[in-house]
Amino acid sequence: MSDIPDLTLRHEALAPRVATTQPPLLVLLHGYGSNEEDLLQIAPYLPEQLHVVSLRAPFMLMPGSNAWFAIEPTTNGLMCDVTQAQQSLVVLNESIDQAIRIYETNPQQTFVAGFSQGGAMAGLVAMHRTDVCGTIILSGINPLEVSPTLPTRACSGDVLIVHGILDEVVSVTDGQNSRDALRALGFTVDYVEYPIGHTIDLRVISTLIGFLNQRLS
Repeated sequence: MSDIPDLTLRHEALAPRVATTQPPLLVLLHGYGSNEEDLLQIAPYLPEQLHVVSLRAPFMLMPGSNAWFAIEPTTNGLMCDVTQAQQSLVVLNESIDQAIRIYETNPQQTFVAGFSQGGAMAGLVAMHRTDVCGTIILSGINPLEVSPTLPTRACSGDVLIVHGILDEVVSVTDGQNSRDALRALGFTVDYVEYPIGHTIDLRVISTLIGFLNQRLS
């Protein structure tokens, strides 16, 4: 595990467990109040040919606690800071470009996975890039909630959305709305619900692995 070389965003990286030339890249985006080490807990389960880069969100709440954008709970759900989300998207895309170049990954095999507000950022990345071949949104905020405009191009690509029916932080309605909105934009969306809260359990990990393996093969 390493946080060098430098990208625009701080990161941790895990090389593929099976060495290959131009390995596929998986970018991990943590949730609100966390950091780049959080989602690496799922790394041992991931396909062994992946080069994994886990990025730290740019807005620090306190040491070890970061965010992609400010959120505020309201009676109508979460209020998201759209301006901060768009600022994060700029440095996030810069960091993905740098990771592809520096780690010499396959530019046609980039996957992005995010949890909670990191899921919203994963959706934004898919909406604004043409080189993402798979997007994974876990218990995610609807990316359309933090996008001031719709993409001007026709969207395509594969998306997996997994959401807990009992999610007390990001309502399952967000997952359902994400599914419908991304399908309307042109994405092919697999949608799965489990009777869980705002978390990642082994069922979620198994679904994620299946999605990745289908596209890696």
